[in-house]
Formats: sequence, structure tokens, C-alpha cells
Amino acid sequence: MTTPRRPRHDAGNTRKDSAAVRAGVTGRWAALGQDPERGSGFSVLSAGLLMASLLMMGLVVDGGAKASAINRADGVAQEAARAGVQAAAFTGSAATIDVGRAVGAAQAYLVDAGVSGTVNPAGPDSITVTVRMAEPTKVLALIGINDLAVSGTATGRIVYAGS
Repeated sequence: MTTPRRPRHDAGNTRKDSAAVRAGVTGRWAALGQDPERGSGFSVLSAGLLMASLLMMGLVVDGGAKASAINRADGVAQEAARAGVQAAAFTGSAATIDVGRAVGAAQAYLVDAGVSGTVNPAGPDSITVTVRMAEPTKVLALIGINDLAVSGTATGRIVYAGS
């Protein structure tokens, strides 16, 4: 006895064939005890984790750059205050600041350093320098944060050590 052969493909019956294939796939998943839709949320989870990791990387990289820029701004402010105080004039046994010279020297230092800032007298023997800078971001620029504002402040004071 011979077994009948099945037809290879019936072009007019494709809808039934695709439904049968889907039923067969679903049946196979059911036989394994799994849902064919299982794992479809993985891509959403992956995208969320990718965004969170980029944000964390941005905070680490650009946060470190901001800390370095704050240190640099403080250093420039201290050097400008020093330059201003060195422009002090001594009269007799008391040290006083020629405010015009001190402010001019500190502002000249800021211009040479290429930063913006303010210089103000802070009393008869001191000046205060405030520096403002913008640190460009590397990673946070991907989400629209292009720079981080930093500032540094220092006060220079004349200390007179008389004999």
C-alpha cells in the first residue's frame, strides 16, 4: 500500500497556509510553555537603560570636567588677586592699596588669561576677584546641554610685616 503524496503548494490557498503556519508556530510555543510575545518589552527596557547609562556617563564625564573648571576658575581668580595686590603701594609703616593700580593689574591679568570677571575693592588693604567661565560639555551636549557655567572667587590682602 502506498501513501498519497501531499501537494507541494496551492497558490490559491496562501491565506490558509499562513494561518496554518501561525497556528503551528503558536502551537510550538504553547508546547514549550512559552508565549510568542515574550521578550517584546526587552527593546523598551534596553532603550531606557541605554538612555540612563548615557545620562550617568554624562554626569561623570562632564561633572568631572566641571569640577576641574571650578578649580581652574579659582586658580585664575587667586592669581588675578595676587597680581592686583602686588600693585600695592606702601606708605610709611601701613600698607594700603592703590585701588586704581590694583584693579587695573587684576583686570589685565583676567584679560591675559582670556576669562571674564570682576574686580572690586574689599577694604583698605584687599581686593576681591570673581571669575566666570563656561565649560563646554562632551556627553551632555547630546541632550542639549552645551556648556556648564562655573565661577571662582578670591580675595587678595596685603600683609605688612614691619620691622
